[in-house]
Amino acid sequence: MGGVDSATIVLHRLRFQESRVAVQWFTAMLGRSGSPPSPGAYNNNNKSHNNNMTLILTESRTLRFFSFTVFYLAQGLPFGLVLYALPAFLAERGWEIGAITSFVAIAQLPWSFKLLAGPMMDRFSLLAMGRRRPWVIFSQLALVLVGVTFMFFPGGLDDAVVLTALCFLLNSFAAMQDVAVDGMAIDVLPANEQGRANGFMALGQVMGSSGSTAISAFVLTTLGLYGVALMLVVGFGLILGWSIVVRERAGEKLLPWTEGEATARSKQMQAQSWKQIGVDLLKVLLLPGSLLVMGGSFLFLLGHTFWIALTQIIVVQDLGIASTEYSSWTAISTFIAAIAGLLVGLFIDRRGVKLFYLLMLGCYGVLAIAVGLLEASWQLPAFLLSIAFIQAFIYQGAFVSFIAIHMNLCWVKVAATQFALYMAWVNLGRSLGPKMLSTLQPYLAKEQMFFAISACFFLAVVLLWKLSLQTHQQRVTELR
Repeated sequence: MGGVDSATIVLHRLRFQESRVAVQWFTAMLGRSGSPPSPGAYNNNNKSHNNNMTLILTESRTLRFFSFTVFYLAQGLPFGLVLYALPAFLAERGWEIGAITSFVAIAQLPWSFKLLAGPMMDRFSLLAMGRRRPWVIFSQLALVLVGVTFMFFPGGLDDAVVLTALCFLLNSFAAMQDVAVDGMAIDVLPANEQGRANGFMALGQVMGSSGSTAISAFVLTTLGLYGVALMLVVGFGLILGWSIVVRERAGEKLLPWTEGEATARSKQMQAQSWKQIGVDLLKVLLLPGSLLVMGGSFLFLLGHTFWIALTQIIVVQDLGIASTEYSSWTAISTFIAAIAGLLVGLFIDRRGVKLFYLLMLGCYGVLAIAVGLLEASWQLPAFLLSIAFIQAFIYQGAFVSFIAIHMNLCWVKVAATQFALYMAWVNLGRSLGPKMLSTLQPYLAKEQMFFAISACFFLAVVLLWKLSLQTHQQRVTELR
């Protein structure tokens, strides 16, 4: 097992090379910047424009992939802080298991309330700036302000209520940004790009999560919440700037006071009443494909966050490994896995998302059983590092498939609400995963808990095995 200094040096080198690696991958995978638009996706009745002077998502494949990578990076910042760095830091300070799992569960709850944001975005928007971009800008600005708020509570690390409230607020606006970005992605991405786009989006989230994990682990022990605030303000501020300069479609306004107008397509797609949203949403959600995926993905995130909560306690409290070292392992393994995850997008676009999703869920279940059976090897640093890297690769593949399969289910008329409802439901599993640890602690030994985790993944496989995406998409086209 390498020391924390060497692991951190490796991490810094990886992060230093992120830009170069991204350019290489974009060049290899994109081939050329343009791509044929999906039928009717980019039509508008606006005047001609200078492509060299504007950044238009619907007119550049490279810009689409890069922009959604950046937007998903914003979602990774809270994950790294709340799911990894803070629980490990608090465990090292001697917090009880129940207190840590309650903190994580409550702080993550806003991801289950995303349904509240979806209908608002389908119903209202400043269409002259795009259907989704105004909401992206608003949520990014709110995230910057939440980062500033952390500065006013330097003693929050010693107050469970304050710390939980701050992280709850942080995740509330991160979840809102997620809804807006996902709705934008469904709206502007051609179907034949969704697999690769989700690979880049997952890479962005992992870059944000791994960077946040590593930085938070350092600043928590040196600067406290002041350091966390600085990280959040700088990170969210840069992404806010990008959301302002990029537009969805040609002819739209850059800002409310600049020139531009709404496209005919945006006006046509905007819902005119709450009733219309509700009826359309009910039609698509009750399709068998929707119900099967909702069940399978709920179990996926339930098992995954149960795994994360359990391994943190084992590694930091039981094995006595420093939280900074654990965070470095996590950051390095997840970042490398995210780079490899770009290949998953190519596989999905060519072979289909269902097959790969089932494969990754099955592998996750097998890994959980193996770890439970090999409890005697937990003391070995090489074993822990191997499991960390294997788990990171499996999860990354499953996550890319998870996002892509839900996008495949969406009806573009109510995409923001539909996708938000999917994510709200499955993220309830994300919130309940840590609670499974404290609930089962009186009845199961830690090695036995891994068998319970495997059951979640195998049950998800059983449900998704019956899914037919082709049948679902045919039924969606028949909806009126």
